[in-house]
Amino acid sequence: MTIRVNIPQRAPLELSYALLDVNGTLANRGQLIDGVAGLVAELRDQIEIRLLSADTFGQLDAVAAALRVERTLVADGDDKVRVLEELGPERCVAIGNGANDAEMLRRAALAIVVVGAEGAAGAAIEAADVVCSSIVDALALLLDERALIATLRR
Repeated sequence: MTIRVNIPQRAPLELSYALLDVNGTLANRGQLIDGVAGLVAELRDQIEIRLLSADTFGQLDAVAAALRVERTLVADGDDKVRVLEELGPERCVAIGNGANDAEMLRRAALAIVVVGAEGAAGAAIEAADVVCSSIVDALALLLDERALIATLRR
């Protein structure tokens, strides 16, 4: 399973994994954001999805079960980078919002930051290729190659 996107004046993207932060990105204070489950279900047919979270609100297992995806409990940003490196940064899209996502975002082939109810860290925004106002918009962008091309072309 791979998402392939040819963006003018950029190297083609061949994404096999989506690494998704949970709190502040997919969930607001531990509660899955409306619309996420349906979009993740669509995306799951095209790319392998992994949740990465320190589980601040204790809802990681519930969120992973609701989305029917693999989850990894991480302590910090270094753990997120370790997972990215194991999978191959060139094959990963990373979506997050926190300071602990910044290095993962910086190294991923495609980095999307979500500025949701919890905001977004400046370091994460600085590391992003794309900034979205919601996780719903970010996931929809991955499902629409033309919109992604329009956003990233130079």
